Amino acid sequence: MARNAQRQLFQCKCLSRWLAAFVVFLVPALGMAAQQAPNSVALWYADQPPLPELAQFDWVVLEPGHAGAKEAEFLRKQGSVPFAYLSIGEFDGDLGMLDGGASQVRNDNWNSQVMDLTSPAWRQHLLKRASELAGQGFSGLFLDTLDSFNLLPEAQREPQRQALVAFIRELHAQRPGLKLFFNRGFEVLPDLPGVPAAIAAESIHHGWDAATKRYAPVSDEARNWLLDQLKPVQAQGIPVVAIDYLPSARREEARAVARRLQDEGFVPFVGVPAFDELGVSGVEVQPRRIAVIYDPSEGDLGQNPAQTYLGGLIEYLGYRVDYLPADTSLASRRNGGIYAGVLTWMTSGSPEASSVFEPWLAARLDENVPLAFFAGFPVEDDALLQRMGIQRLSTPMSGPPAKVEYDKALFGSFEAPFDVRLRELPAQGVAKGGPTPAITLTSPRGQPFVPAAFGKWGGYALAPYVLQEGNEQARWMIDPFLFLTRALHLKPQPRPDVTTENGRRIATVHIDGDGFVSRAQVTGSPYSGKVVLADFIQAHPFLTSVSVIEGEVGPKGMFPHLSRELEPIAREIFADPKVEVATHTFSHPFFLQPELATKRENFDAEYGLKMAIPGYDKLDFVREVVGSRDYINARLTTPAKPVKMIFWPGDAYPGADTIKLAYDSGLPNVNGGNTALTYANPSLTGLSPLIRPTEGGVQYYAPIINENVYTNLWHGPYYGFRGVIETFALTDSPRRMRGLNLYYHFYSATKQASIKVMDDIYKDMEAQNPMSLWMSDYIPRLHGLYQASLGLRLDGRWQVRALDALRTVRLDPEMGWPDLARSSGVAGVRDLPQGRYVHLAGPSTVLALRDSRDPRPALEQANLPLLDWQYRSDKRVVFSFAGEVPLQLQVRSQTACRIDVAGNSYQGQGGAGLWNFQLPMKKVSDAQLICN
Repeated sequence: MARNAQRQLFQCKCLSRWLAAFVVFLVPALGMAAQQAPNSVALWYADQPPLPELAQFDWVVLEPGHAGAKEAEFLRKQGSVPFAYLSIGEFDGDLGMLDGGASQVRNDNWNSQVMDLTSPAWRQHLLKRASELAGQGFSGLFLDTLDSFNLLPEAQREPQRQALVAFIRELHAQRPGLKLFFNRGFEVLPDLPGVPAAIAAESIHHGWDAATKRYAPVSDEARNWLLDQLKPVQAQGIPVVAIDYLPSARREEARAVARRLQDEGFVPFVGVPAFDELGVSGVEVQPRRIAVIYDPSEGDLGQNPAQTYLGGLIEYLGYRVDYLPADTSLASRRNGGIYAGVLTWMTSGSPEASSVFEPWLAARLDENVPLAFFAGFPVEDDALLQRMGIQRLSTPMSGPPAKVEYDKALFGSFEAPFDVRLRELPAQGVAKGGPTPAITLTSPRGQPFVPAAFGKWGGYALAPYVLQEGNEQARWMIDPFLFLTRALHLKPQPRPDVTTENGRRIATVHIDGDGFVSRAQVTGSPYSGKVVLADFIQAHPFLTSVSVIEGEVGPKGMFPHLSRELEPIAREIFADPKVEVATHTFSHPFFLQPELATKRENFDAEYGLKMAIPGYDKLDFVREVVGSRDYINARLTTPAKPVKMIFWPGDAYPGADTIKLAYDSGLPNVNGGNTALTYANPSLTGLSPLIRPTEGGVQYYAPIINENVYTNLWHGPYYGFRGVIETFALTDSPRRMRGLNLYYHFYSATKQASIKVMDDIYKDMEAQNPMSLWMSDYIPRLHGLYQASLGLRLDGRWQVRALDALRTVRLDPEMGWPDLARSSGVAGVRDLPQGRYVHLAGPSTVLALRDSRDPRPALEQANLPLLDWQYRSDKRVVFSFAGEVPLQLQVRSQTACRIDVAGNSYQGQGGAGLWNFQLPMKKVSDAQLICN
């Protein structure tokens, strides 16, 4: 809450004489140019600002103690205007550093000193601070405590007011491009025409009483008085941001208040007084994060079922996953309206930090954030159990159950049949009026055991009724999608999707450097790189991302005597126009965190910890990452095609420091994960996630694993990589979980069987007519899946922001179709059995929906990334594409269409409402689609 809000809410009449002067002043000023009003505003004063979600708002006010240049830059890139909070009339820091400047009055409500606005020291401090904040990239300042001089004796107030006017004039003159957002400041407005970019007015309908710590409706008298004062401000064209206060539990009421304020001509923001939650403005953030809580004592995150089993499924549903350890760090984790739900996968009971974990769960219940428990129920606090309606039973089930009831839609119809299991059955039931059972096993004595249930707060599904495990395989006994949807009360919303773009399945090909030194078992025994270039890269149309291991190829590696033969092959590969350049490190460490790997069960360093390069005894990640990058740039490629990425080697599980090193070196990363579904093992338990967040940055897993797994660690059969064709099929139907992601090593070009299989794989990919992308172009799309945020405007339109390079959202059919006239940045939609894929033209989109397909001309599919798509009329579109191959696109239109570009006209071919175009250029700018 702004510091002067309490005083203003209940003592606002003290400003009347200044506002009377302001009203008189405004009459001749009505002709002045109106300020551009934002559609939405948010204030966030707490730490850990949720930047992707805050980017939903046009203006964002941040406390600079919790945000700086990095945060301001992010918001600007997403189209938001970042403001820094700056207190003008009060100071709560070290007064000694100011060498005077304080008045004799202290504001005990906020534990701050009222400042002397006539003091040169204080004025210089403010100007310096404003300059620092502008230098950090803030586009504006939110000027608070503008009326604090009213706390001083009456005789001092007019000189203080005049000093305030002079200061703001000076600030505006020094920084004319800096937006000044006043929190009230009614006393000085008559003297500052054209200066404020907006005025904030708190508590028009609902306020907060800081003294009693209570939300309170504003009296009619106070509200009418304030509205009367704001009318001339609105008449002048100065945007007025109305800040009202309601708790997060009263969200429906907050929405109604926001609509009312908007109807009254204000820019609304309805939130909590601490400004540490996402309130309702012209847009309301729709949470698309799910917090997955895991117990570190049960294993590292990379081996934890919470990630390996659930991460990829949650990503498919369109949500970002925040993996949070159940340790003391959880205490600092806030919700702030960003989590759609919280789930756990813990099987060892309550975690060691239960004194933090259980209150954190209770706080989420207070906020109405749903909870879901998989496999185990890690709560032992009696009060929390009682609140959720859970009963601990005193004795386990003895003997076969007398009666079994279960939800047949949820259990037994997804992958594995439902069968009665008593071993490890938890002694748990539900209280009367508590959750609704999804499984009930009634003991011979009539005691109901309930290993799965749903309640208003969420739901749980416990072992042994989650997975069917055996023979090193697992199947879902429960339908995990249905459980997550029910337990977390997930509603249909646009789902960011990285499998498809412009209606086509995305295809990537990337090659790890292993085996570059090996020779192929074909005529002439060429090095594997020769075969890969001729038979794989040049023989097929796909863009390919290629890495080498310096320790294999370079003169300082294991085979210096071969370097003169191998380096020219690498140069030839990297020179191919379809190839982009990557590094696979210097010594190919087999364990990127050896100290962690050696502690794992069944640890086996079959090949050692790294390549045995002479003179290189200690693993040095600067040498591995930066050194290998510099070697490739200096000897194998040109400045026009530098190293773009790093492909993690070995177990592909780097530590946060190593990931940060890669990013600091300008290298996005990929590899890790273990997705390999086959007809012999088709379970979605084999679907790894795509994203592993770390403190050093995001690690991006390979969407589908390489041939090493399909060939039993390259022990054979060497045709085993044929199974990836099955993976392509199983990850496309009935749900499209992955694109066509072909990932292999150079050694796949060494065996006749593997070479033949590679040709089969490429032909299968070509037959699907996908969109080909380099891996460095695909990674920003994965980043969009991690970063994107969703908002719902008060007019019912969806707002999608912070997408990075991601350009597709998937709609559930019940949501309807894009309304192209009321949307912006939406080019069309392709309806497939796997989903309704909406094509976007930029990183920020407004998506309106309608009940039926829009008849306007729309993009159906295309083979290149879309840069722009703008409707100039119901029959005319201006668009741009750019890629690496000639453009192919298909347009849906009720009438025939043509494309005019670069002085040429191309007539669409086809019919039945679909018109096909093949243009000879790879880049198309400002082309016109005309359908009539």
